[in-house]
Amino acid sequence: MTRQMKIVFFANTAWYLYNFRKNLISAIMRSGHEVYAIAPFDPYVEKLAALGPTWHNVSLHQTRKNPVMELRVLWELWLLFRTIRPDLVLTFTVKCNLYTGLLKKRCLFSQVANISGVGEIFDRDNLSKRLSYFLYRHSLQTAQKVFFQNNEDLRTFLEQHILPEDICERLPGSGVDLSVFTPHVSQRKRGKTRIFLMSGRIVARKGYELFLQAAQAIRNAWGPESEFWILGIQDTSRKESGKLFEKIRSFHTDNIVRLLPPTDDVVSIIHQADVMVLPSYYHEGVPRSLLEAMACGKPIITTNWKGCKDTVEHGVNGLLIEKKSLAALEQAIRFFIQAPDSTLLQMGRASRRKAEQEFNETIIIEKYLKEIYAVRP
Repeated sequence: MTRQMKIVFFANTAWYLYNFRKNLISAIMRSGHEVYAIAPFDPYVEKLAALGPTWHNVSLHQTRKNPVMELRVLWELWLLFRTIRPDLVLTFTVKCNLYTGLLKKRCLFSQVANISGVGEIFDRDNLSKRLSYFLYRHSLQTAQKVFFQNNEDLRTFLEQHILPEDICERLPGSGVDLSVFTPHVSQRKRGKTRIFLMSGRIVARKGYELFLQAAQAIRNAWGPESEFWILGIQDTSRKESGKLFEKIRSFHTDNIVRLLPPTDDVVSIIHQADVMVLPSYYHEGVPRSLLEAMACGKPIITTNWKGCKDTVEHGVNGLLIEKKSLAALEQAIRFFIQAPDSTLLQMGRASRRKAEQEFNETIIIEKYLKEIYAVRP
């Protein structure tokens, strides 16, 4: 048994910590450690605090670039770390990783960072990339461990000599709770209407425009033989998200797609669907919506793109399509409309097996507990 420590979780939303890391928080608390959570206030703070950690607010904003405000965030973090005096800080998302890395040398704690995706800045010009490389190198060079959620991001950091290989390791995404996300044989009659579900933050690079276009084309050609559902959350940090949400609402009004209201009961929505779709070209880690659908025994349509492709063995538990290709997306959807129920059931079972073998959340929890044991006094 390791000594009792103060362990901080730091992410850009309480929503993220509650939905994606609550089992890890609980496991660490059961191990006897004192747990703190740092995240901006949102409606999930109360649920997060109910798990047991002590929550602290910070005025972090995911996409804000105002240097004065970012310096204020660094100051707030400095004061929090000086007050808490953590032994270990677990960080998630870009700013949380970088800002904690910049402060840890002065505050004398260990850091385990999780890079769930390199972010859109890696798509920009060479100067922006070089600046990003510098920031990651300077902030995370002395981290105890840096977890990557896909091999492509890990390879980029090693090939560009951003971080030393001995502190880098790949995790299978954020994992999925197989006891919550379980298969369920729907009672509704299959073989007539196929339901295609897209779920996640409403960000253009996730492929929502393609999904809308495909839905319109296929509904025009095939009529009521297919339905297209969207369970999306607006990303209030991005102006594009609001415009995209309004477009989705207009498609909902025109009965092209069905926009579902926000819910904490994602499992029941997945159970009603036939196929999960994510035509993403975003810098994903491993998309959570795909992991949850796999665990629920659903076939997948997604892009042959980093993170996304990790979830699909083409033709076995789903179909991989070329990114940004409307024709490829339509063809994949048509395949599942025409396929017999037995094909969907067979692919769904393969998805569940893949989730059990590769993406069980217990794998991630064990990796983090191992790092806790490695923290030096």
